[in-house]
Amino acid sequence: MIGMVQFDYIRFLYFNKEKSIRSIAKQMGIHRNTVRKAIQNPSFGYCLTQPKKKPINDAFSDRIRYLVEENQKQTKKNQCTKKKMYKDIVKEGYKGTYSAFTWQVRRMEQELNIGQSEAFLKLLPLKGSMQVDFGTMWVEEEGVRKKLFAFCAKLCYSKCEYVCVYPRESTEYFLDGLTSAFAFFGGVPKTIVFDNLTPAVKKIKQGTERILQKAFLHFKAFYCFEAVFCRPGRGNDKGLVENLVKYVRNNYFLPAPCFHSFQETSEWLHRECNQRNQTEKRDGQTWETWFLQEQTDSFLPFKEVYDCSKQIEAKVDTYQLVHVDRNRYSVPTAYVGKTVQVSLYPFSVEIHSKHATICTHPRLLSKNEERLHPYHYLSLLQKKARAYDQAKVIYDWKLPSIYETYRKLLQAHIRSSSKGTREFIEILRLTEVHGVSTIADILTDLDARNQYGLQAVVSVLRCQQEKTSGSKPLARSILAKHKLDTIALPPPSLDSYNALLKMGDCK
Repeated sequence: MIGMVQFDYIRFLYFNKEKSIRSIAKQMGIHRNTVRKAIQNPSFGYCLTQPKKKPINDAFSDRIRYLVEENQKQTKKNQCTKKKMYKDIVKEGYKGTYSAFTWQVRRMEQELNIGQSEAFLKLLPLKGSMQVDFGTMWVEEEGVRKKLFAFCAKLCYSKCEYVCVYPRESTEYFLDGLTSAFAFFGGVPKTIVFDNLTPAVKKIKQGTERILQKAFLHFKAFYCFEAVFCRPGRGNDKGLVENLVKYVRNNYFLPAPCFHSFQETSEWLHRECNQRNQTEKRDGQTWETWFLQEQTDSFLPFKEVYDCSKQIEAKVDTYQLVHVDRNRYSVPTAYVGKTVQVSLYPFSVEIHSKHATICTHPRLLSKNEERLHPYHYLSLLQKKARAYDQAKVIYDWKLPSIYETYRKLLQAHIRSSSKGTREFIEILRLTEVHGVSTIADILTDLDARNQYGLQAVVSVLRCQQEKTSGSKPLARSILAKHKLDTIALPPPSLDSYNALLKMGDCK
């Protein structure tokens, strides 16, 4: 029995490195059938020739060296500034100036190779390689500043880019951003460079070794790409996408634009990305031209879409609510007390029971909110009609005023508050099929005619459904076939009708 890590490595060697089943089995020391099963399942400055004598520093030379060495042993966040070290050594009797002290410190740092600038090599861009990262952006929503996160992806060779926005950086949004980037580029890059973000990395070990999150490991095994992770605190390891994040912030989100929805903002960003990919050039050719050269042999096929949802098991409480991600969603009354499965997608929530979907809600992106579907509660309200006036689900429904007017008149017509409410709830059930506005128009018409009751509403609906606009005349060819084209009916006489009218006038 192989583990998830071995399974991922088998598929990586076969699809990404194109190794044979025999060589993979030999390399990993496992049976070829096991391999087969895994594959089949989806600074410039002035320098003195001789340093100036610093008689004040010489007396404290050993002490300054000790302070510099000890300061270097601390973590970057806990290291003291030169200003702080100077204040401490003055308390010990140091009489020199701050500039004399810092000169001595810099000299010792050079001797100890502290703070030396890192050297870099200029690298050639690799085909089939992509860098991804999240960036914090700000927008204006109804006059209030709102923070969102831009998922940015940049191809190293062609420089083509992809950007979309999410409310958070959690796992389902991270995986959905990757899947959306694959769909946008029409393929899966063989190598993807990541920061050490929590949705992907569970623990950072020495060197390049990482312990990956289970959800990300499943995702990686599904698409068979190679994941490369940057060194902690080294943004230059993915400089292309770091620059893209800055470009997106400076060109699209400064000043903060008006925000309407995540879908609308992402679609706008997609258009901007397409325009940049088609117009920006490298060595005289557009990014899109370079991308077409790269895509042919450096991308894995994008055949299936990975289910990026977060799976949660929850129990329905007595208020017909499922508690998910610090929010609450309603289900039908029949599922009270039962355990259900919840699929938490980036912008929707699906609730299942025994592998069947029982309801779907738009995902709440704030905290401590609830989404109540009115049709989930109508059967319960029929049993507890007296709770109708205080029911939160009815208050939140915001029905047109004619509904409440008609309910009270229906109660008066039946001479029973509870019976009138129960019959009115049956009328509310009709809105699920025919729509709230259609039933509202019917209620307005019935109220004008002093007709109240479920049967009156059903009769009007039936009449509307059965009403026709008249039959169409038969074609001339059909009439000729049955020898009916020559038949002509004389116009009816209106004399009798005129006589009746005259008799009415006499009266």
